[in-house]
Amino acid sequence: MEDKNERYLITFKISSMAFKFENYCKRADLKVKMVPVPSKLSKSCGYACRIKKKDIEDIKELCEDKNIKYSEFYRIDENDQPQKL
Repeated sequence: MEDKNERYLITFKISSMAFKFENYCKRADLKVKMVPVPSKLSKSCGYACRIKKKDIEDIKELCEDKNIKYSEFYRIDENDQPQKL
């Protein structure tokens, strides 16, 4: 069961970046899960990745090293409201 206090997302402007991100995370043994962008964040189609809070700094480094362009990081609160980090 998912801990409601530990729900974080990284969003992307284009789907291809989300797929690139997921691929590099798997190679780096970072646990991520591709999910649709929540409608509260965007009405357009797209993908986000669910991430762990403890991995955020490693993820930022990976994105910089691999030239992965992300939009934002969010924490999803207990009321399912996104909070930008």
